[in-house]
Amino acid sequence: MRWSTNKAIVGSLDGCEAVRVLVGDDQREFNLHRKLLSGSCAFFQTHLDAIPSPSSPPPAAGTTTTTPDDAAEEEDSVLWLPNESPDMFELFVLWLYQRRRFPFLLGNAIRAMRPDECRAVRTSLVRLHLFAAVIDLPVVQDAAMDALQDMYLRFDWDMSPHFLSFLYGDCDAARAVRLRKWAIAMFAWTLNGSDKAVSMAGPVEKLFAAYPDLQADYRMHIQKMALSRADVRIKNPQLRLPVNKLQSGERLFGFRQCTFHSHRASVGEGVCPHALQTAAGAVVGSGAGSAPLPLPVLRARGVDKEEVESDVSDADPIISPVRDLNEVSYLDLS
Repeated sequence: MRWSTNKAIVGSLDGCEAVRVLVGDDQREFNLHRKLLSGSCAFFQTHLDAIPSPSSPPPAAGTTTTTPDDAAEEEDSVLWLPNESPDMFELFVLWLYQRRRFPFLLGNAIRAMRPDECRAVRTSLVRLHLFAAVIDLPVVQDAAMDALQDMYLRFDWDMSPHFLSFLYGDCDAARAVRLRKWAIAMFAWTLNGSDKAVSMAGPVEKLFAAYPDLQADYRMHIQKMALSRADVRIKNPQLRLPVNKLQSGERLFGFRQCTFHSHRASVGEGVCPHALQTAAGAVVGSGAGSAPLPLPVLRARGVDKEEVESDVSDADPIISPVRDLNEVSYLDLS
């Protein structure tokens, strides 16, 4: 699926203050609305405050003269993220411009792809989760986590030793804590609920020897499941149930909606704020559509009008100018 870059849909930066963001070693360029990016989190606000705003209108048509001072100012007007993935940043930009519709747009793209094509998006989602941890944007972490669970459920993927090696060998523990929690639950479900336990005995032994934290987390998860009388063979971490207050039968087969969210401890069995915001964008759960809820209903359930209307106004639609999700490169986490 290709995200449209038609100017009538994307909108124009004319009359709006823009900022150039270069991402990765190849410095792929993104031209974004400065206010929108600055308002997304403290990380971008701090960095963009250090970038001077344009001090004069653009030169007249046919004028090409550039002074050394102009060149220096243009260089200072760029934000560079050298250690991030451009493909990941495309997903971030999509979220930035279409926050409520992000699950819907991403879900539609995933449903149109083959499993091998989705591996690229999976890696970008993992990187998006980690990037959101760096810039302290938990809502993006949670959106990426939901998408990962939905993707694994759609294609019935197992948790691979390669993925676990990446999480425990290459990632900062604090930034990857929720990814690790979900991956361990997936790993336990894979080992205990399928016929792969025997064939994976060797790789598992090597993993535990190489990463003691992984072994400790796995044992802790198994103990917690036993204490809660849950059967790891059928309690599927791919399946995020649409509520946090579960009936006895529901507890057997899936996990609470907020189990792997950043706000899990504070929400308890209450309503997930992301679910309400997503409902306003006509998406709930793993791609199932629903009608937007009226604002009074959303506010009664704890969601502010400002949060519900976080997207750009419908009168000025702007879709993220990202490329075809089928074309992105990826690190194989199979």
